[in-house]
Amino acid sequence: KAEGKCLIEALDAILPPARPTDKALRLPLQDVYKIGGIGT
Repeated sequence: KAEGKCLIEALDAILPPARPTDKALRLPLQDVYKIGGIGT
């Protein structure tokens, strides 16, 4: 029988990276949409 952690346990053990809460929030810009008649 195989030993060690199962996939779900291994994924649960991964810790997310620390996020700097004292800096500005940056969001990636995916695409630019131009809709005729809206805005300038």
